[in-house]
Amino acid sequence: MEPPPSPIESFAEDEEGQWVARLRCGHRQHVRHDPPWHDRAWVLEAEGREAKVGMSLPCRWCLMPALPEDVEAYQQTPVFAAETTPKGLLRRHTTKAGTWAEIVVEAGRVHYVLEDADDLTFVLTTSQSGIVAPGRPHHVKPQRGARFFVCFLREAEKGNPVSQKA
Repeated sequence: MEPPPSPIESFAEDEEGQWVARLRCGHRQHVRHDPPWHDRAWVLEAEGREAKVGMSLPCRWCLMPALPEDVEAYQQTPVFAAETTPKGLLRRHTTKAGTWAEIVVEAGRVHYVLEDADDLTFVLTTSQSGIVAPGRPHHVKPQRGARFFVCFLREAEKGNPVSQKA
């Protein structure tokens, strides 16, 4: 599955001093100069970054499921560390019909793998949660030092307002 292209709107540095492109789709993507893997010397100078505004980058984050607007949280797991993550989350599993989930990282990094999309892997951080669609096979791989929890959501009942998420 090819990620859809999205134009660069601007650049900013992340908390580690790495350059991140802000894309029109609303997602962010690191643009590192890391030869020989990534030859992007242009990112090191303001003029180089400015020249790339408007250029499109493939956005893998656009391939992640998106929460519908009419869902509300109904249950949350305890916070897990890499060493305390239940084995069921580490291997292929799905949520039941109608159940969405949000993987929220409090510290470190968690790899979130969508198994029905050629093992499409997202690296989740405190600034990027993972969304799980109902019935979609997936698993997580928390990295050393990671802390995360899972929030379960379902369609709001008719007549009840949906809770606002933080």
